[in-house]
Amino acid sequence: MSPTPMRTPAPEDVPIPIRHARSWRIVPTVVRGVARRTVVERRGFRSRLLRDVWIDVKRFGAPNVRMIELTSIRGIRNVRVDGPVVRHGPLVLCALATLLECDRIFEMGTFAGETSWLLAHNVPKALIYTLDPHPRQGGPAGYAGTPEEARITELRGDPTDFDFSPYSGSIDLVRIDMGHECRHVGAATGAAFGMLSELGSIVWDDYTHCPSVYTYLNALAPSLERPIFHISGTRLAFYSRWDIVVD
Repeated sequence: MSPTPMRTPAPEDVPIPIRHARSWRIVPTVVRGVARRTVVERRGFRSRLLRDVWIDVKRFGAPNVRMIELTSIRGIRNVRVDGPVVRHGPLVLCALATLLECDRIFEMGTFAGETSWLLAHNVPKALIYTLDPHPRQGGPAGYAGTPEEARITELRGDPTDFDFSPYSGSIDLVRIDMGHECRHVGAATGAAFGMLSELGSIVWDDYTHCPSVYTYLNALAPSLERPIFHISGTRLAFYSRWDIVVD
């Protein structure tokens, strides 16, 4: 005899009191939930909570970098990109590169080469130059053996001593992702401005997560003729000579 399947109650069968929802009404529930999870999950939950709160405090408290919504970028709603959904920041970067009609992109921080491939894949006319100070470990680059590999030039060097002069005034987009070398963000940024084309742009990764990047960009912003923006919900900050932000 087969077991009788259990019936899942329909939503209308569950007696849930309904009231007009307002944020202040759910405050006690939220506070109790945080307190309970702080006790039950302990260190892991507390560290995640404090990290996320601190990131939001930095975003809203930034003295000179303006926080904007992604939808404040003119034309971004019409851009379509292809790539892994978990790579939200790189996909936003690819959308910017598409919107800005980039022909030449310089990336500082190759790592596994996944973002290099995403850029080449989503901006099919662009040439990608990718610089990393360390020899690759753990296998070939993420773009090895792909059709996009032919448009990606891998370079070795450190932004503090690499010769950027061959790229002077010719790069439409510079991506700076220094990873564990974020102390070099000043040297990388200086090199980036020297490479920018007339309508070039710079995107910095880890703005919200690396104190050196956050501090440097907020100190730099007042000296520039155009603002630096942080895109809410990402780690990215950017500067552009295009007027792409809707005020």
